[in-house]
Amino acid sequence: MNQRQIALQILNKTIKDESYSNLLMRKELEKVPPIQRAFITNLVNGVLRKFEILRFQFIDDINDKTSFKLQLILCMALYERFYLFEKDYVVNNEYVELCGNKFEKSFVNAMLHKLTVFKNTNIAYAKYCLPEWLYNLLSSQYDEQTLIKILNIYQNVPKVYYRINKNKCTFEDLKSLDIEILNEDIFTSETNLLHTSLYKNGYFYIQDFNSASLYTHLDLNKNNTLLDICSAPGSKLFNCLDILNPSNCYANDLYEHRVELIKKMASKLGFEGINYLNYDGTNLPNVLNNKFDRILLDAPCSGLGVIGRKPDLKFHIKPNSLDELQNIQFNLLNSAKDLLNKDGILLYSTCTLNRKENDRMIRKFLSSALDFVLLEEDTIINDYGDCFYYAKLKKVI
Repeated sequence: MNQRQIALQILNKTIKDESYSNLLMRKELEKVPPIQRAFITNLVNGVLRKFEILRFQFIDDINDKTSFKLQLILCMALYERFYLFEKDYVVNNEYVELCGNKFEKSFVNAMLHKLTVFKNTNIAYAKYCLPEWLYNLLSSQYDEQTLIKILNIYQNVPKVYYRINKNKCTFEDLKSLDIEILNEDIFTSETNLLHTSLYKNGYFYIQDFNSASLYTHLDLNKNNTLLDICSAPGSKLFNCLDILNPSNCYANDLYEHRVELIKKMASKLGFEGINYLNYDGTNLPNVLNNKFDRILLDAPCSGLGVIGRKPDLKFHIKPNSLDELQNIQFNLLNSAKDLLNKDGILLYSTCTLNRKENDRMIRKFLSSALDFVLLEEDTIINDYGDCFYYAKLKKVI
């Protein structure tokens, strides 16, 4: 199986079967030589990111009988032609070979000879490469300037950011690496650092630039107790351990295998003594006797803030799933309310841009939680990293 066949298989399962591309790629890339992995990754992510505008190029030339496989083959070919600038004869030869029978080969060959000029469009959802319902949702919630900023972020390939583990080192210990230091916590690099001995020994870990700033809104002091209700993969908790004693921290997650991931990473980073919990977060008041000074609720959400990094999300999110998530978020907030000490801080965050999960969710919560006040909130939308929302709440009674 060649590189393009592997990419076609991953794309088909991601879009049609709603599998997650990162999990599929992790499995499939193990089967190919390292030299081929970057091409497959770029092709898959590129087609996912540009799918709607690529499909627009031939939408008038297909019908209900045109198989999804053939549509994907055309999208892949056009991505190579218009975005990777591959030679026409290479594109034609390679993608005709992906077809199964004589009719398919003839159809794709004819289409690729026809589609030699990229067609722009004023149809907004196609232009900005989103499902129509999702474009309409965002355009109904944000002004035009903010909307365009969000849509442009979606189209950019994000950088990989790393967060230094101050428990083990300083930036001086990383001087052997080719890195760009961005602030006291975060750095980036043009090279992949995941194979370095320093990464494997826990000197740093991957974390989004914007996400890494969240812990600063908890106003931590070293004697605080902290509950992280939806903790996996644990990076936000690890940020807090620059200040807090691990024995004062509780990391909870609904899924046992995700709790194990937190434990494994904590051990690698040298954080011993964290208290681990494996419960539905909405049930925590029934299983915990103690209350906390600080609670971090990084709630499950629709993920609309990370589509730039995870373009397959736009194929998994459905309009009806948003209501289900909002019920979960509201129940988690009410669970956190009962576990917080007086004068304690509850920090609610999501990596979505759906305002019903963000500021409107907080307004709904505050309408019934009369012992809480909102100290601060913001929706972070910038070119540095993922978009996200946070609300800092204080329990005053």
